[in-house]
Amino acid sequence: MVRFSDNSNCLPLYSPILFFMKPPILPTLVLLFSLFHSLPAQEEGEAWHGDYATGVAEATEEGKDILLVFTGTDWIDISRRFYDEILRRPDFIDPVSEEFVLVKLEYPKDDKQPRQESARKRVLRDAYRVRGFPTVVLTDSEGRPFGFNGYQPVSPGEYAEMTMKMHAAREEGLAAAKEAADLSGAEKADKLSAGIPELPGSLAARFYREEMEAVVEADPDETLERTRTYRKMMADVDYGDEMQRLEQDVRWGEMIELTERFIDENELEGPALQKALLIKAGVQEKQGNTAGVIQTLLEIVKIDPETAFATDAQKQLDGFRAERLEEDLVP
Repeated sequence: MVRFSDNSNCLPLYSPILFFMKPPILPTLVLLFSLFHSLPAQEEGEAWHGDYATGVAEATEEGKDILLVFTGTDWIDISRRFYDEILRRPDFIDPVSEEFVLVKLEYPKDDKQPRQESARKRVLRDAYRVRGFPTVVLTDSEGRPFGFNGYQPVSPGEYAEMTMKMHAAREEGLAAAKEAADLSGAEKADKLSAGIPELPGSLAARFYREEMEAVVEADPDETLERTRTYRKMMADVDYGDEMQRLEQDVRWGEMIELTERFIDENELEGPALQKALLIKAGVQEKQGNTAGVIQTLLEIVKIDPETAFATDAQKQLDGFRAERLEEDLVP
């Protein structure tokens, strides 16, 4: 898979705020159609749609889910192989199309496509936090994701089997969640949580917030470990949303205060603490507080030098040292 830097969004280069960037929530279907209706329908034969709105309309009409592929077959070898070896093969298409409408969104090299089309596709890419091509996202007809995948060196039939297992697991989870209506307490919370898929990062808290709140309400004493997890995930989302709002208003001081409060209230430690501190360092950099940035970066490395967050912090520290050395050497 070809991966993209988190800097591919709209924030400045190296801004660690991206860890908590709010991916835009998919709009209602009505708004989605208004966003995408002007795109020409680009059919990939009879199986694949190249237009998202067309795929959504078909999924809604036929009561199917959506298999959405983010790819770049004209410039990424693994994307081309994925399509040629798996996605276009009948052994994959025939069984999967029984439950899914197939949509393939192409992202040309250097984004060489009409500006409006590029913007519309970016909405989806950001909503699902797609960081590399090819990425497969399984969603319901309303756009709520329940599974992710990518290229796998398997046969078309085996890939279809993996996809259908993910679909079956989703159906089982939804069926279990329906049983919660006649239950109460932790038992109800356990059933409700079965309908919330495990997704990367904070996606579950964004797309399944109502379900998470129902679990927390049913289990206020946090008998279940997942109840505590959901609380933290929702707090993470709320923090990210507020940080984004404050950033738009250029309120750096309040962002620092919010981050420190978020750390204390959620008793963050380990990588989660490093992640939040990296955000703090990014805000301090925007303030022009170099001493504060260095102090925060050193704290991140001290917590655990082996994590990816520590590696990022160390690179920034090395950059400061290189700049200082250059200043000392220049007459």
